[in-house]
Amino acid sequence: MAEIKTKIFKKNFTSTPRRISDAIERLCKEINPGATPETIRVKPDAGAQPSECFFNVAERIKRDGGTMVYGWSIWEWPRVFIEAEHHAVWEKNGTLVDITPHANRERRILFLRDPSADYDFEGHRRRINIKRSLGRFESVDRWLAAADEFQHAVEDNSVGRLSHFDPTVMHSHQHRMRDAWIEVLLDLAYQTKPRDRCICASGLEYRKCCSKLISFQA
Repeated sequence: MAEIKTKIFKKNFTSTPRRISDAIERLCKEINPGATPETIRVKPDAGAQPSECFFNVAERIKRDGGTMVYGWSIWEWPRVFIEAEHHAVWEKNGTLVDITPHANRERRILFLRDPSADYDFEGHRRRINIKRSLGRFESVDRWLAAADEFQHAVEDNSVGRLSHFDPTVMHSHQHRMRDAWIEVLLDLAYQTKPRDRCICASGLEYRKCCSKLISFQA
């Protein structure tokens, strides 16, 4: 038996990869074989909104010129999965800057340029994140499948920037994702030692962080 406190679901688990692993290289080659991932400085603009990078960059260009560079930000949940998120950064005089704030207040991101990954400013259709399991736990595949189903459902039920989602259907998707996520958390926690880096993105030791939110009972 195991018990998980709901507080854990408010935590962030993905962050900028600490190194470019073989798995990240494969993902980047899959997306854009001609590009190499770059480490980009994050310097959020005043008023810039999280998850609205395309509009943040467009506003910066109006004020200060420069160009929008399309691509993907690369995120990692160590031992669990890697993910490419459709993203844009601002470029001026040959320097790239990420002006959009992120959940963990990252100071740098790993960015893969992809000129073909432009944004639909008319229809506002968003590209689904590209996710790949790191192959450690079978539960990750089930969770990623549930997450993809939810993202596709959101896009299928959106007009412009507004989503018109039947609450019952949305809750069904959310419950499937959470159930699958719990399996991942339990698998990961079971194989994490007290002094290991925590399973979330806090950077603390596990015993000082998420171990207080997950308990296994004999």
